[in-house]
Amino acid sequence: MEENTAETPTSPNRRRFNRRKFFAYGSIIIAAISIGCVHYHYVTLLFENDRNFSFLSELEREMSFRTEMGFYYSYYKTVVEERPYLAGIYKLMYDRLVEYPKDVNAFNRFNIHPEVIIGSVYRYFEPWLNTTYFKECHMIARGDGHTPVESCIGIGQPIFFYLEAIWWLAGVTVAALFLHATVLSQSLLGGTMAVLQYFANHSECTRVQWAPNERENLAAPLLLLQSWLLTLQLRSRNTLLQLQISIFTLNCLCLLFWQFTQFIFLTQIAIFFVMEQLKIIDIKSLSIFLHCHFCGLHTAVLLLQGNDMLKSSLYTCFFFIISMYCLFFSFLRIKVRNRLDFFVECWLVLLRICMAIFGAFYLKKVISDSLDVQEDSHIWDILYSKLTNFQNFHTLLYTCSEVFDFLPLSSIKNMTKSLLIPFVLISCVNVVTFWIKDSIHCYKKEMANIAKESNREGNNEDEDSGIENTETVKKRTDKDTKDLDLILCEVDSETKENVDPFMVYVRNVRIDPSIFYNLSQMAVFGVMAALVMRLKLLFSTQMCIVSSLVVNKTHIFPKWMSKYGKYIWAVALLPVFAELTVNVNQEMSHIGEFSDYPQEELLQWISKEAGSGAFAGSMPVLATVMLATRRPIVAHPHYEHLEARQRAYSVYKVYGRFSSEHLYQEMTKLRATYLIVETKYCYGRSRRGCSFENIWDIEAPALKSNPKLCHVLLTEPVEHFYPVFRNEHYAVFRIHDFSVRYMPRSFDT
Repeated sequence: MEENTAETPTSPNRRRFNRRKFFAYGSIIIAAISIGCVHYHYVTLLFENDRNFSFLSELEREMSFRTEMGFYYSYYKTVVEERPYLAGIYKLMYDRLVEYPKDVNAFNRFNIHPEVIIGSVYRYFEPWLNTTYFKECHMIARGDGHTPVESCIGIGQPIFFYLEAIWWLAGVTVAALFLHATVLSQSLLGGTMAVLQYFANHSECTRVQWAPNERENLAAPLLLLQSWLLTLQLRSRNTLLQLQISIFTLNCLCLLFWQFTQFIFLTQIAIFFVMEQLKIIDIKSLSIFLHCHFCGLHTAVLLLQGNDMLKSSLYTCFFFIISMYCLFFSFLRIKVRNRLDFFVECWLVLLRICMAIFGAFYLKKVISDSLDVQEDSHIWDILYSKLTNFQNFHTLLYTCSEVFDFLPLSSIKNMTKSLLIPFVLISCVNVVTFWIKDSIHCYKKEMANIAKESNREGNNEDEDSGIENTETVKKRTDKDTKDLDLILCEVDSETKENVDPFMVYVRNVRIDPSIFYNLSQMAVFGVMAALVMRLKLLFSTQMCIVSSLVVNKTHIFPKWMSKYGKYIWAVALLPVFAELTVNVNQEMSHIGEFSDYPQEELLQWISKEAGSGAFAGSMPVLATVMLATRRPIVAHPHYEHLEARQRAYSVYKVYGRFSSEHLYQEMTKLRATYLIVETKYCYGRSRRGCSFENIWDIEAPALKSNPKLCHVLLTEPVEHFYPVFRNEHYAVFRIHDFSVRYMPRSFDT
């Protein structure tokens, strides 16, 4: 009866608490969905304003997908148009268009799973989508000299369905950002702060509105969701199976959607390993984290059908080394009891980190040599060229692009004007200050307890007689000389007599693992962005998340400033709103319209007049040729493969100072029938010394005295290269291969 009476009044409180918790979580989720919808409509409008996409013909829309965008969209087009469905999947597994005349497994070589997923969903809903409710067509007049074209809009049109999926992923990006910042700062105001900073620095955080289907735009929402779940895992004490399954699934999808994900996950494993070495997390947390990566990595390798670049990546090797440490060597840690143990352990921590790094690089070399894999060699060449004066054709092709340049000062200036960088610095200072103060407080508290216990023991010794204590100890010792309680009492008495304040302070250092992880990840992304500007979207987005800590109730202003908090935030947010308004107005005011009549003329000629055979040319135009005309090509923009780089190297010799015979031999090896030459690449100039003329002069300095081959082709008749098409921007040459000749048959008489 007493137990029932005690439980009765608490049950309504529990129900009220759960209800309050439900409404709190519900409001957070509703806010995240609402913010995601806002960003979805925002990027949709920006893209439409930039290209006037709804009023373009289907060919013009495909032409607007430059370089990699058109390359990836061509696989979506294959999945959607090929009948039956399995025939399209077969064409992806045995692709004869992308590296003619080879059969290429697109699943293995390229990250086309987003296109396959979206295309499959479209095929499933196609009977409902091909109706007038979801699709509407109209004629568009294009001015004098150009025939009107039909333009169809609505998600019933495959290209709009494809873009619709990308815009919703962009909405998920901001929703995940809000959830992550809310959990990290433990405040709705913190999530709101992160979203405001994201919109105020929109051009620094994403380029989905200008380049929709780039791989980073498809992987970014998944990476943010994964880091949000990692933060939840580090905050929670209990290991939830649902959380682990979600992280494993996201790990797999991120590896499938973006080839650079492996480097991001490499930094994650390194950060978690350092956290375990510093005892910020325990070995169990590290093992659970590695298990998620184990499942995600192996599933991704399976779905990529054994991608060699991923199997031999530094991420895979480092993961293997850290897993071996957790399984066999984690128990060898020294138990720190005094200063000598502490300094020895510090040196051992550095030694273990260095050994893990060395072991990962050595294992990568062994695997790469055994599998003869050189797929990611260009990445290390680019990094080497960033830090030294090393230059070759492939590194210059990357570094001459603005997106692969160093982080410009203009980006730092923009993020400072919106107070993003100042808020991040304030957050870091507040967090570190809180950790120090909390450690000092715990240290003083423990020292006071030790002093009280020592005084209490001293008083007990004065009150009791020494004879009784001696007899008591003798009786206990005689009874059991190996009594564990007696040994522990003796050890405790010795440690209380010789208390080391330094060790007491070290023992009381407490660091929030979730905050430490996010700060460390931001620092790593900062180094990446400084070296490659394209990666600034990772850095700026992570800074938006960290800036939410500035409103964390634990790490907020000092106590004497807390009563003025509302007024301080009202003043501090004014520059953020001002910069947000300026940025949004600037992006919304950008009005453009896509048109490229010379390229349209080229593509129509290829579709109607060109005979059979493969095309050679620059990577951007070849991607468009493969997408719009479905003709085979010999080179493509996906550069993460050694043979693809060698093919591009051979084709781009047309813009160097090589002889026509040498180029003819290269084209014959590639079995190219047509060569497309672009006047902008042949005669283009660059202030940074990045024209193809400059690149080839660096790559092949011995040929500087020779004329440019493209100029010779465009101005003179050249053997083996016969012009068949020419307009103001493009020239097409048919390559005659005389290796096969007619020989009269001879008979023996």
